[in-house]
Amino acid sequence: MRFDNESEVRSTRPFHSGMVSPPKAERDRHKRTTPSSVVSMDQAAAASDRVSELNTSGRTGEGRVLMLAVHHQSLQMEFVRFPQSVTAPVGTDVTFECAVNVPGERLAWRRKSGDGQWQELKSDDGGKGISTMLTINVRDDTQSAFYQCVVWYGAISLASIPGRLTVARLVAPEEGDKRTVTSPLGNTVVLHCRTPKSDPPAVLTWWKEEKGIKNKIRSPYRVLVLPNVTAADSGAYGCTANNELSGQSVELLDRIYLRVQQEPRTAPRFLETDDYVGTVEDGVITESIKVNEALRLWCGVVGDPVPPVTWSRRSNSLPNRTHVDGNYLTVAYMRPENEGIYTCSAGHLQRSWRVSVLQPPRFEGSAENVNGTEGGRAHVSCGTPKGTPTPVIQWMLNAQALTPGGDVRIHGQDIYIEHLEKRHAGIVQCFACNELGCAYDAVLLTVVPVQIMDQNYDESDKLIQMSSQSPKRHNKKNSRKHKANMVPPSRPNVTRMSDESVMVTWSAGNYGLPIQLFKVQHREGTNSGIVQWQTSNRDIPPYVNSYLVTGLIPDRYYKFRIAAVYSNQDNKLGRSSPRFYLKRGEFPAPRAPVLVRAVPLSPTRIELEWTWSMGQGGVQAEGFYVYYRPVSSAGEYEKGTAAGGPAARAAQLTHLAADTAYELKLQAYTAQAPSEFSTIKVAKTLKVSTTLVSKATDFELTTTEVATVADVDSGNGSGGMLVTAGGALGAVLLLIGAVLTLLLCRRARKGVSTKEKASRPQGGANGYIPAKVPITITANPLHAEGGDAAVEMSFMHNNNCGNTSDDSTSRKNTAPRNYV
Repeated sequence: MRFDNESEVRSTRPFHSGMVSPPKAERDRHKRTTPSSVVSMDQAAAASDRVSELNTSGRTGEGRVLMLAVHHQSLQMEFVRFPQSVTAPVGTDVTFECAVNVPGERLAWRRKSGDGQWQELKSDDGGKGISTMLTINVRDDTQSAFYQCVVWYGAISLASIPGRLTVARLVAPEEGDKRTVTSPLGNTVVLHCRTPKSDPPAVLTWWKEEKGIKNKIRSPYRVLVLPNVTAADSGAYGCTANNELSGQSVELLDRIYLRVQQEPRTAPRFLETDDYVGTVEDGVITESIKVNEALRLWCGVVGDPVPPVTWSRRSNSLPNRTHVDGNYLTVAYMRPENEGIYTCSAGHLQRSWRVSVLQPPRFEGSAENVNGTEGGRAHVSCGTPKGTPTPVIQWMLNAQALTPGGDVRIHGQDIYIEHLEKRHAGIVQCFACNELGCAYDAVLLTVVPVQIMDQNYDESDKLIQMSSQSPKRHNKKNSRKHKANMVPPSRPNVTRMSDESVMVTWSAGNYGLPIQLFKVQHREGTNSGIVQWQTSNRDIPPYVNSYLVTGLIPDRYYKFRIAAVYSNQDNKLGRSSPRFYLKRGEFPAPRAPVLVRAVPLSPTRIELEWTWSMGQGGVQAEGFYVYYRPVSSAGEYEKGTAAGGPAARAAQLTHLAADTAYELKLQAYTAQAPSEFSTIKVAKTLKVSTTLVSKATDFELTTTEVATVADVDSGNGSGGMLVTAGGALGAVLLLIGAVLTLLLCRRARKGVSTKEKASRPQGGANGYIPAKVPITITANPLHAEGGDAAVEMSFMHNNNCGNTSDDSTSRKNTAPRNYV
C-alpha cells in the first residue's frame, strides 16, 4: 500500500469513517491486556533505553537482545484510538485523535500529501502521555492528505493506521452530452446522468424543462425511472449535482431528449449504451456495494409489445432476498456470497453487471514474533490479508517504510532479510489497505548480536524483563457516615448489531446525585469466577444512553452492566443484564427509516422527523437508534435511542454546540438485527445572539435565544409577557435570598464568638478547631477491567467556620479525587 493520492483511503459517505474501531484481525493480534499484565511506563522506558544503548554501542554479553522483552512473546503496545478518515468542507476544524495502551516516550503526528513524503507536525498537546490530538483548519488551499501518529519507546516505534482528510469539493464538468432517445408507448424508461467528480459523491436531482421552467422530478436512486410512458412524457430532461457538505450545486450540461411515440412491432432494444449505465470493464458493467447495503439494477430495455424481462446470476441462483419487478431488480442486505455476474435478458438481448461486495481489510491468522542472530537470516510473515478490493500491502520497521533492495526482499505478505543487522531490531508492521480503510499486523523482530568476548558485564543485564505487579488490596473497614443518594443506572437492554458487536442501552433516574459520566462493562456470561469484567475506554456523557460494544466473539454468551460516576466523585454499578447469546449468521432486519427532515430548534437542539413502514411481509421494528456527530469531527458517532419504541417518528437531540453543523442518520432495530442506515442529513444549530446595551451608569446584558417547540407552536403574543414576568420574579427571589444569606452569616459569627469567649479549646491559631480526620476506603470498580479493584481513599475535612489560615496546603484546597 502507498499512502498517497494514487491509493486513497476514501470514505464512501461524508464524514463516515472507514473503521470506527480497530479491525478484528488487529484486535485478535493486539488484545488489550488486563492491569495485571500490562507493561508499565517505567518498565517500557527502561527497556527502550537499553535498546538504545545496545544499538549505539554494539556491546553485548551472552543472552543480551536488541528488543523489548515482554511476557509470552506478544506485542502488548497498541493503538486503542487512531485517526479516522473523514471528508470535511472548507471553513471547518477537523480533530484527529490517537491513544495507546502503554505510555511511550512521546507521541507525534505526521502528514503525507501528494509528494509522497511524511512531514512531522506539531500536536495540540505536546504529545505527552497516552493520547494526543491534532486539529486542522480546512481552508481553500488545504490539500487532501493522510495523517498518522507514531509512538516512540526509545529506539523503537509503532505507527497507527492512517486516516485521510478529504476536502469536500465538487468539480463542475466542462462539457456535456446531448442525446435523443425514443421509446414506444407503455414501456418503463430508465435514464442515467453522468456523475461529476465530487467528494463526497454528489446527490443528483432530475428535472424536466417545460415552457422554459425546469420542474423537479423525485427520483431517489440517482437514475430517472418513468413507468408506463405516454406522449406527455416527451421532452427535455437534465440533472443537477449537489455536494451536501460543501454546499456547491452545479447544473450538468447533459441533455436527454425523450420522444415517446406509437411504433409498429419492434424488437427489444436498450435505450442507453453500457457506458452511460456505469463503468465498463472487459465488456461488463461493474457495480460495487458495501456489505448489508441493497443492490439495485435497472435493465432499461424497451420494445413493442413491452418485452418481458428475466434476471439470472451466472453459475448460481439469485439470492433469497431478491425482489424482481420487471425491469427492476433489488437484493436486500448484500453479503460476500452474493457476488457474481447478474444478467437481465429480453429475448436474445442481454446486459450484465459484475457485482462485488466491498469489505474492509482484515487478516486471517496472525504473525509470529521472529528471533534472529546478527549476520543471519530472518523471515517475517503477517497473516493472510483479505478484503474487497484486494488490499495492497506495505511494510514498516519502527514506523519507517521498508522497501525491497539490498538484503531485503518483499513478496506480498512475506519479507526476507538475508543479512540481519542491529538496525533491523524493532517492531515490524504489515499494513493492508483498500478503499474502505486499513488494518495492520505487527511482530517483534529480535536481533541477538554476535558475542564479543573479553568484556565484563553485570549478569543482570542479560535480558530486560517486563514484569508488573497487581495493585495492592486494602480491607474496606470504614463506611461513609452520610451515604449520598446515588441512584444506579437501570439494567441494560442488549440488541445485536453484527456478528461481533451489540448495542447496549439503559436509563437513569432524574433524582439523586447528578451523574457526571457512564462506563460500560462486559464479560463472558459463564459461571466461572475467573472471567473478568472488561471496561470501555470511553467516558460516556450523562445525556447519552446507548453504547456500541465491539470486538466480541460470536456464538458466546455475554453479560453487560453500566457504572455511573456521580458529582461527589463516587460511583455505583447498575444490575447486570441477563445472559445474551451473540449468534452468528444472518437475521431478518426491519426496513430502514426515511429521515424526512432535521430542523434546528435552538443553539443546543435539533429535531428529527422520519417515516417508517414495515411493508408487506416485513419485520416489525422494536425501536430506532439516532446517530449524530459534528460535521468537523472525525470521531465516532454519538448514539441515542428514540423514546416511544416502534411508534416513534420524531426525536430531539439536546446538549449540542451552538452554530455547529451536525451529521445525522437513523437506524431501525430488532433484538437480533438492525436495519440499514437512513440517508444522512446535515443540520446546523442556531447562533446565540448576545447584545450589550450600554448607558451612562447602567449596563444591561440581553441574551436572545430561539424559542422552544412549545414557544413556536403557541402562536400568540403572551411569550414576551411571560419572559418579562419571569425575569422580574427571578430578580425578587434573588434579592430575598441574598438578604437571608447575610442574616444567617451574621448569626453564625455571633455564635462562634460567644463560644470562644466562654471556653477556648486547645487548638491551632486563628480559632481553627482540629478534628480527627476519618479515612474511608472503598473499592473503585472502574479502575480494573478484572476483579482486582483499585483502592480509593477520601478524607473527610474539618469544616469549622472562621478559619482564615493562609496555609496553601489546607485540605480544603486539595485536588478532587481522581479515578484511574
